[in-house]
Amino acid sequence: MFLERMRTTDFDSKQKYTFVVSMGATEQHGPFLPLGTDSYIQDAIITRAEKNVTQALFLPTIRITCSKEHAGFPGSLWIEKETMKLVLRDLCQSILPHAANIILVSWHGGNISLLNRFVEEYRAPFSPVYLEHVSLDSEEILRKTSDLLGGPVDEHAGNSETSMMLVCEEELTKLPPDDYPKTKIENAWDTDRLVDVSKDGIVDNHPKWIITKEIGEVCIDMAAKELVMHLKRVMGAK
Repeated sequence: MFLERMRTTDFDSKQKYTFVVSMGATEQHGPFLPLGTDSYIQDAIITRAEKNVTQALFLPTIRITCSKEHAGFPGSLWIEKETMKLVLRDLCQSILPHAANIILVSWHGGNISLLNRFVEEYRAPFSPVYLEHVSLDSEEILRKTSDLLGGPVDEHAGNSETSMMLVCEEELTKLPPDDYPKTKIENAWDTDRLVDVSKDGIVDNHPKWIITKEIGEVCIDMAAKELVMHLKRVMGAK
């Protein structure tokens, strides 16, 4: 269920719930995708997962998170990681009395290191509530995505994300011309300023543009199934 659609009287005082904390981002996604790309994709994944795990309670997606690596690109918004950690702490504390499990999930890769550290720091203080970060980029998903694309998986604003946005928000998505050049970038995230190594904000080392709505559907579905699998595992363990 989506928490914001519930009434406070829908809660059972004798029951503890599984809450899903959903994180997107508002940041540059090159010349072809909107700033809200990560949040739109996150929403699509969460919507599909909710249909298969209706007993979990999904919080509204946090749409401004850790995106400071995109500083220098107009429109990119970010919260410092230490500040974001405190926001997550307060948010989790607000649901802690009613929780059996708190699951953190984010499509935006810039949140991953923060979420891993957050779980390490707060798993013991939040006990007996179970705290976990579920990643949506497992080795299996990356391998299957690479097979779909016939080459490297884009890291930002490339083939798979553009394909996914055709599913999520087609009217906001522009298709790059076939001859639009890609700059091969190694270790793009070793810098705190992507703009210094990618002038257009795209990180995609695939030599071609491979973009279809069918690829987008498969990618969203894989991520949703990954989340569902972990939610059922956690909820079944209680």
